[in-house]
Parts: sequence; C-alpha cells; structure tokens
Amino acid sequence: MSNMVNLAANYGWGPYTLLYIFIITVIVGAAGLLIVMATTRMKTQTFASKKRFHFERYWAIGTAAVLIWLWVISYPWMPPVAFSSINPTQKNIQVVDVTAGQWFWLMHKEGQPITPGQTPHLTIIAGQPVKFIARSVDVNHGLGIFAGPADGSPILLQMQVVPGLDNVFYYTFDKPGYYIVRCLEYCGYAHPYMTSIINVLPQPTSSPNTLTPAGGVAGGGPAGV
Repeated sequence: MSNMVNLAANYGWGPYTLLYIFIITVIVGAAGLLIVMATTRMKTQTFASKKRFHFERYWAIGTAAVLIWLWVISYPWMPPVAFSSINPTQKNIQVVDVTAGQWFWLMHKEGQPITPGQTPHLTIIAGQPVKFIARSVDVNHGLGIFAGPADGSPILLQMQVVPGLDNVFYYTFDKPGYYIVRCLEYCGYAHPYMTSIINVLPQPTSSPNTLTPAGGVAGGGPAGV
C-alpha cells in the first residue's frame, strides 16, 4: 500500500495552480453562458414575453454547473477520501501530538514525554506517513506547514485547530529538509510570530550528509524564521 496521501500538494499543485484551474473554469463557464445567450433568438419583448424570459435561470444553471465541476475535480483531495489511502494499523506511521495556544506550537512524537524548556521544533523521517493530532488550549488556530524554512515558501497543508476537538491530518514528507510552521488563523496580536520548524530527516539508510533544507542550501539551518 502506498504511503502517499492523495493531496494536491503531493502532485506539486500549489495554490496558484488551483487558482488557475478555478479562473479557467469560470471563464469557460461564462463564455458558454454568453454563447447560449447570443444564439438564443430574441424578439421584441412585450410584458408577456418578459415573463417567459428569466435571465436568473440561466445564471443559476451556469453557477451550479461551475460549482459542481469544481467539486468533482477536488473530490479526490478531500480529507476523508485522501486519508482513506492510509492504513491506521501501519507500523511506520509517525504520530505527532500538536498543542496550539496563544502564541506557540508544542509538537512531539506520541509516547515521548514533554520536559520543561523542550524545543517546539519537531524531527521526523521522510517517506513515512505522519498523523498530526492537533488541539487548541484557547482559541481557533490554523496549522499551516510550508515547503521551506523561509517566508514565501509554497504551502503544503493547512488544518483548522479547534478547541475541545482532536483535529487529525495525515501527510507524507517525501523530501528531507526544514519546513516552517505558521498559524493561518488570526488568534491575537502576536499571531504573526506563532511559528515553529519541522526538521525532516532522510530514511535511516541514507547518509546524514544528504540533509538539505527544503528549497534551501545544503548544510543550512532554519533561516528566515
């Protein structure tokens, strides 16, 4: 069974690619609607004909068609469907507990004790699925993980962290390196500084000298945090 989760990020489809798909879909839908309207024979309207012609009907049909099409192409990436490729009984799943609060991330592998002064940075292994179990101790937060250590890196995943719930997300990091973590849900005045780092190491069979920051330079550290 594959360890990769069926997400858009696994195909290298960043937010701009998805935005282009949406724009193209809207343009094609609007063009089709205009063609239908242009080829529809219009007569001099009387009060009775105005009652028979309803522009809102065509607008509603076109909008519904666009929304249905976007739902169809995004269905494989919806979490319940994407996560179905993960077998919860797999022994190589890395379970990570995430505690969010104003304004910090506390991340550690399941079963490892938390000691005072422990670094909020997390170290995991590439190529093995990671199960994030996140909870908030105060307000809503957004766990966003970016493909690199610096600002401007493309986003890989985002999940809402809601108080009182265990929020679960699966992801497989296929490239070693440093990944920045940010809060993507406004949670107070120190929200921009709620950051952390995930250090993804190569498989144990790989040489430790091959570690390079994701999108960075070999031997570098988590710069730009």
